[in-house]
Amino acid sequence: MIQFRPADRVDPSEPPVPNESVIQLVRGIVQDARTLSVKEFAAAKLEAKQEIGKIAKVGVSFGAGMFLLALGVIFLSLMLVLLLQRYTTLLLWQSLGAVGLFYVIVGAIVLVIGKSKAVSVRPIPEKSLRSAKEDIRYIRERAVGH
Repeated sequence: MIQFRPADRVDPSEPPVPNESVIQLVRGIVQDARTLSVKEFAAAKLEAKQEIGKIAKVGVSFGAGMFLLALGVIFLSLMLVLLLQRYTTLLLWQSLGAVGLFYVIVGAIVLVIGKSKAVSVRPIPEKSLRSAKEDIRYIRERAVGH
């Protein structure tokens, strides 16, 4: 609550001057805001580091898996092409085309699935942002006095 000097000490034509308690209140609010912003920034930084760590682990796993998968696909594809050529009436180029078309279709399906999983990765620290907005709202309400 704002306290003013008694009216008998101040000229009535001048606006009332707040006591030291108002200045202390404003200092407290500013200090609280500074402390909250530092804590919110630290929380956002930590949350972002955690999400980046998750992204890095996913990337390494994908990279290693894709390399091994590519080696296997190459060898199995060669085997399939040679089997198609030998045991069917297809020529070598027709066998290569059939196997290539199969992998294009499967690859497109895998990409669509991967894209849908990538949507769940959130590099923006939403929890910290929500908390910061609540803190700002609280400080604003406290400063206004509601």
